[in-house]
Amino acid sequence: MTPNDTARTRPPGPPAWFIVTSHGWSASHWLAHNLTRHPQIACLHSSAALPADQPEPYDIAGLMARQDYARLFALIAQFRAGYGTRATTPPADLYRPLEARTDARLIGSVHSFRLRDLPALAPDLTPPDRGLRIVNLIRHPVNLVNSGAGQFELTFRLDLNELQWITRRIVETGLDSFERIAARHRICPGDPEVLAFFGACVTLRGLAADFAARDRLRELGLSGYAGSVRQEDVTRDPAVFRDLLTRLGPGAVDCPQAYLDQVFADPRRNVHNARPRPTDPAALFADWAPWQQEAFAFCLDAFGLRAPYQAEGYALEMVPPGKDLA
Repeated sequence: MTPNDTARTRPPGPPAWFIVTSHGWSASHWLAHNLTRHPQIACLHSSAALPADQPEPYDIAGLMARQDYARLFALIAQFRAGYGTRATTPPADLYRPLEARTDARLIGSVHSFRLRDLPALAPDLTPPDRGLRIVNLIRHPVNLVNSGAGQFELTFRLDLNELQWITRRIVETGLDSFERIAARHRICPGDPEVLAFFGACVTLRGLAADFAARDRLRELGLSGYAGSVRQEDVTRDPAVFRDLLTRLGPGAVDCPQAYLDQVFADPRRNVHNARPRPTDPAALFADWAPWQQEAFAFCLDAFGLRAPYQAEGYALEMVPPGKDLA
């Protein structure tokens, strides 16, 4: 097909654009991949802004099993480069190339931007004739930290840059507090499981920045900000998934039942923590070791996250006051 043929077959008018911001470990690839399965949606995923049409593009364990370290470190380098540029990359730089390659009526990304990146990009969030919409994907912080700890146990072995960055964040967040927790429970903070869990806890600082950015976008009166969606809802409830499509591009695409059936027949999720543990947040928190409960509670309250998460409908009554534990 020639470029002119493509132009003739594309429906009139430009496509709508969207951004789904998220922290990692929130089923963001599942969402991006299943959005891309819609014939009228094109979607990118991750800081590397990779096309989301592949079912599992980040098979780190598989690359390690095959000892394909060249591909592994090339993939890590792609993500690392994205970490450095996503806070300054206008959405148009990602989406206009997609427009040139597809007839999609809805074009966007999941997890290529974080909510905290967007206030500085505010002038680029109202492109003419694109009606860019923004939705923030969130997850219960107990499950989020549990997943993150599992991923860090793997990636710390591979990514020295991430290891040093997270270790510094632990120190900056509260070296004395983490050492008191370690002393109280007679654990070594540098042991891989402990370091990974402490690291996952301190990444909650980024979630506090996301909540602050949400408030800033509201202050700016940005018409495209369309609120949040909970990971637990969008991955389990077809009605929530259907509503999300409407929020991302009002009137841009339909959502036929056959497509929804296909989405919810997809069981694949990136599993970052292979330990057999409960999925209910209260049961999961109870299953953690006391030192894990204390580290989580300390960070939750150190970053002022209890009230914002409760306002999103998440139960945190099982978490004791962090100030009493560290």
